[in-house]
Amino acid sequence: MILGCDIGTSVTKGVLLDEGELRCAVRVPTEANPDQAMERVLADLREHQQIERADIDKIAITGWGESRVTMEHTPQSMLNCLARAAVREHPDCRSVLCLGAQQSVILSVNDKGRVMEYRMNDKCASGCGKFLEVIFEALEIEVDESAGIAKDADKKLALSGQCAVFYESDVVSLINAGESVANITEAIFGALTKTIGTLCKKIKTKDALVVAGGLANNERILDGVGGVLGRPLRAFGAEPDLIGAIGAAISMNGTR
Repeated sequence: MILGCDIGTSVTKGVLLDEGELRCAVRVPTEANPDQAMERVLADLREHQQIERADIDKIAITGWGESRVTMEHTPQSMLNCLARAAVREHPDCRSVLCLGAQQSVILSVNDKGRVMEYRMNDKCASGCGKFLEVIFEALEIEVDESAGIAKDADKKLALSGQCAVFYESDVVSLINAGESVANITEAIFGALTKTIGTLCKKIKTKDALVVAGGLANNERILDGVGGVLGRPLRAFGAEPDLIGAIGAAISMNGTR
């Protein structure tokens, strides 16, 4: 069995591949301690799947915390993991958009799952998941419920800021002006999808575009970015946040 892990700044994801098939998935908080997060992944597998460390043949790790892990493992490039997992899930995939907590990336791939070109968002957080967490905290709503709230918008608002800090200031001003939560939420999505759409246009994306990461299940984001690019987008499976971990595991398995 192969354990593939993606250690993000907030959550560490782990998947167990058994003879090329996904057996189970684990999510634990990273809490700025990748070593401890990996121990929690192994503990979860032991408790809920009766899988001992000795049962695991290989461990592959990618993501922010990979270089901080001391246990024996094989490091994997996040870009390669995204490409391989996306093409394995969707063989016709030729572009991948990953919307992570701290960073967003767009890449073009070939039919072998090889990265041909890529671009990442700049240092501003306004094009990634953490932006929504921070901005929605001011509105006292959860990210998971935000798409439904935005559907009730009855007025088009614009945010004048150009980064996450100024967007938050705009939101506070709109709240003080008495604007509805639905209208403000829709304005936030408008700003976010515009930023992501601009990122996607920095490379030559193709029609078969797969979206992954923690925000890929948000239908408002998929619709918004699809509108900016002029074509529909597809989410990476039922659990799109697992793409990095899956890519790490299949890289060790020698299959796409």
